[in-house]
Amino acid sequence: MTRVAIVTLAGDLHAYVIRKHLREAHDIDAAIIASDSLSAAGGLTWANVDGPEHTLPTEGGGTVAVRDLDLVWWRRCHGRPTVPEAVTDTQLRKLVVKDNRAALRGTLLAGFSGTWISDPFATERAQNKLLQLSVARAVGLTVPRTLVSSDPEDVRDFTRAHGGTVIAKTLTGLLGTSLQAGRVTLDSLDDDAEITVAATVYQEEVPGTDHLRVMVFGDSVHAARISSAELDWRLANDMVVEPVGLEHRLSDALREVTRRLGLRMGVFDLKVRPDGHPVFLEVNPQGQFLFVEGMSDMPLGAAFATFVADELARSPRRPAPAL
Repeated sequence: MTRVAIVTLAGDLHAYVIRKHLREAHDIDAAIIASDSLSAAGGLTWANVDGPEHTLPTEGGGTVAVRDLDLVWWRRCHGRPTVPEAVTDTQLRKLVVKDNRAALRGTLLAGFSGTWISDPFATERAQNKLLQLSVARAVGLTVPRTLVSSDPEDVRDFTRAHGGTVIAKTLTGLLGTSLQAGRVTLDSLDDDAEITVAATVYQEEVPGTDHLRVMVFGDSVHAARISSAELDWRLANDMVVEPVGLEHRLSDALREVTRRLGLRMGVFDLKVRPDGHPVFLEVNPQGQFLFVEGMSDMPLGAAFATFVADELARSPRRPAPAL
């Protein structure tokens, strides 16, 4: 019987790797539900009358019964969905996407009472960078001095107060667009119309070439040091990745951030100053971690599968929510 579902995007390597580890190491079957391939897949059913079973379509053309699930890994649900070419009206295509997403989430919220990794509402809330910075600071982590603003004078005053150069980045990502952080100078901030278009994150630059990618899976913490001279290591060609131990105080603080955000996992980015002090930058509730395994031989896939198995063992089957 399938007890675990992985809600993600079609072709997600993380889903395939973790499913393999769950099968081979823990004898646990996991169904993959491609949240971006619901249109024309069939197999999604929910009803408040006797008869129809509440089901969701799985990759490969099968279905999984919601009542059989004890754990859902809510990994990815905001990809670029496929819609049949026969649906040509632009607004109707948008409606198809919205209805399928609502049906997927609603079927689980109404009929699933097991364990989430992590709860969809907590995941969405935790993606807000202003909230992340506030929670991180509240638990004692060092965070960069930050301004989020669309006011030209406030932006220029903040930049002037930090030596005339700050880091600018967006509040959210955008599928299919590379929007990396970059340095901006006071001289470049002369266009009021450009600044007022949208609220933007402005931060003091944290010096150093060492970054930390920290994976918090429940109570376990796995950290890697990423060395790169690039401001954004994701675009670096000189990246070196190696496992590293963390001080207990830092590990505890990252676990506490995860807990306060209502998450069961989180992938953190920190930067290490030249004096060795770590500075919190952000946390991704469902961040990528297998690239760290590939570049450092850290057994993160196996560690995550063990985390899922432990969560499953601590989550006895409960009655479905009352309708």
